[in-house]
Amino acid sequence: MLGALWRGASGMRAQQVQVDSLANDIANVNTPGYKQARVGFADLVYRPVMEAGMPVEQPRAPGSPVSLGTGVKVASIVEDFSQGALVPTGEPLNLAIQGEGFFAVVNGAGERFLTRDGNFHRDANGNVVNAGGYYLAIPAGNNQDVPLNLPPEAENINVAADGTITATVNGQVQPLGQIYLYTVPNPAGLEAVGDNLYRLTPACGQLFYGTPGTTGISQNTGTPGPVLGTLRSGYLEAANVDLAATMTRMVVAQRAYELNSRTIRVADEMWGLANNLRR
Repeated sequence: MLGALWRGASGMRAQQVQVDSLANDIANVNTPGYKQARVGFADLVYRPVMEAGMPVEQPRAPGSPVSLGTGVKVASIVEDFSQGALVPTGEPLNLAIQGEGFFAVVNGAGERFLTRDGNFHRDANGNVVNAGGYYLAIPAGNNQDVPLNLPPEAENINVAADGTITATVNGQVQPLGQIYLYTVPNPAGLEAVGDNLYRLTPACGQLFYGTPGTTGISQNTGTPGPVLGTLRSGYLEAANVDLAATMTRMVVAQRAYELNSRTIRVADEMWGLANNLRR
């Protein structure tokens, strides 16, 4: 009975993580570039069960079919980086990545993050920033990034599929800069830090960057890497959350939580009956 209590409790904890993750996906269904999370579960250790009449000191034979699990745990929470639909906005600095890659953004302290959210605009100083105030970054050598800046007088801004930025300045069409994309061999190793941002970790592997549509180059070694995606100006990548499927998974997770709760309640009732047998 004590084992049933622990198994039920472990199931409740695991399903609570699943419910929280699904709720977060549903809350971000309209967030540009958002990637849904997948919760993975794993069994806890199994405990062998002695057959009737078997001496306590005798070990069970390998491959014995009778054993009891001790519960479940959350093994992983991994973002699903599959492509989201492209939604037209008509804003030239709204950028969607079609294919592999991330935008690099930096905060005021120069710390780099990766994101798929291309909802950018110009601030009062001409810096290209996202809704959270992070600066769209471009490589500056020595594994460093600097904010992309556009002249305040620039008009009719156009961003090509290869990231080339042109605009009308003083009546003349001029090139103003280049947008770069970044990627890693193992996106599952990225650490989600909120605000649709990801931080690099050693599990990601080396960082590659390059202009959209080209083969990425390692910032550390210069070796070639994956082919980067292209840009769509005037579009945003929608969240890759299937609302109907996510709601269905939410119902399943809630019912699993209730079943584990009922396991605890029934085990407690059985324990109470056992305690009252002599009364």
